[in-house]
Amino acid sequence: MKSGMARARASVRTREGLNLKYVVLGVVAAFLLAFVLSGVIGLVIYQGWLSEIHSPLVMNIVSFLCLFLGGVYAGTRAGTAGWAHGALTGAVYLVLVSILGLLLFDQLAPWLILLQRVVLGVLIGAVGGTVGINLRDR
Repeated sequence: MKSGMARARASVRTREGLNLKYVVLGVVAAFLLAFVLSGVIGLVIYQGWLSEIHSPLVMNIVSFLCLFLGGVYAGTRAGTAGWAHGALTGAVYLVLVSILGLLLFDQLAPWLILLQRVVLGVLIGAVGGTVGINLRDR
């Protein structure tokens, strides 16, 4: 049985808002997973098991999968407002990927495509955060 103070602490935790620590953790998890999966995809292409023609599509799928899993991680860790943690994770992840692309390759995707990716990333991250918050309840 919980004491009165433990119940009070538990009720305060459930009303917490957005915690940027979990967003950062979700973005870091997404980047680490993207790094590992990009290496695996690179090896698959190098071995000739996948044509280079398909690499942009495969890398987009990998990127959005990592974004989804980063949202799941952020939502699971946050415990509340999983959709918001996941959506912000998606937005930050895609903004950082775009900045990295600009710095490394000196080119930026057209604004409409960039806007579509950010909107899709926010939606995928929000779904991931919602899944993450529901995984926590188990």
